[in-house]
Amino acid sequence: MGKQLKQLGYPEKIYLYIVIFVGSLVAMLFVTGTQLPEGGRPPYLFLVWNTFLAWVPAGLALVLDGISLLRTKSLRWMLYLIAGGLWLFFYPNAAYLITDLLHPFARLTIEDSYLFWQDMLFWNHLFTVLLTALLGLVLGAISLASVHRLVERALGRIIGIIFAAAVLLLSSFGVYLGRFFRFNSWDVLHQPVGLLRQILSYFTNMEHVLHAYAYCKWIFLITGFGYMVFCLFGAMNRRMTQGGD
Repeated sequence: MGKQLKQLGYPEKIYLYIVIFVGSLVAMLFVTGTQLPEGGRPPYLFLVWNTFLAWVPAGLALVLDGISLLRTKSLRWMLYLIAGGLWLFFYPNAAYLITDLLHPFARLTIEDSYLFWQDMLFWNHLFTVLLTALLGLVLGAISLASVHRLVERALGRIIGIIFAAAVLLLSSFGVYLGRFFRFNSWDVLHQPVGLLRQILSYFTNMEHVLHAYAYCKWIFLITGFGYMVFCLFGAMNRRMTQGGD
């Protein structure tokens, strides 16, 4: 059991989760403490829920690690399909936090809008949302790396790479559906047929197809670049550690 856990990246993975959890708490303090000039309810409270949703695939990645330790092959693969399907449904929520960067521009009004970047109020709002966006990128990278490793161990390196690329592509499209259709992961479970009909109807228009491509390519590039850096840094760190031994 100890050897298997080590192969899965433990206990370092737990330490990493703890650090990100602390970072999430700090980010939520800023989210709940940020105010508009006119006062009232904090404008970014929705980020608390969005950040929680970004944590769901990270939590499910740990569940999948636990499932991989089961000895009964049939039970293991059945639970893989269930937990893996849920993980895939919720995975776009991590990258979705990037798109919330629009809110400081949409919600914040500064008197001299021509020089808005000189006002620290703007930067406080922008950096609050940026911090949660970075958390989303990190949670997404950690979650995918964990599941990618399980797929690679079971099906080989090439299939693992194809799997990771496919997840990032699907996630980019999922973020598009969330931002422009206002769909969320629950809709896939509650009304899959209605969701599919709306999507098919929407994409009969070529302008909509081009719009989706123009948007999704950026999400894919950002998340893909972040994921590659994360993986390469991890591989470099492992080689340095092995060299030191």
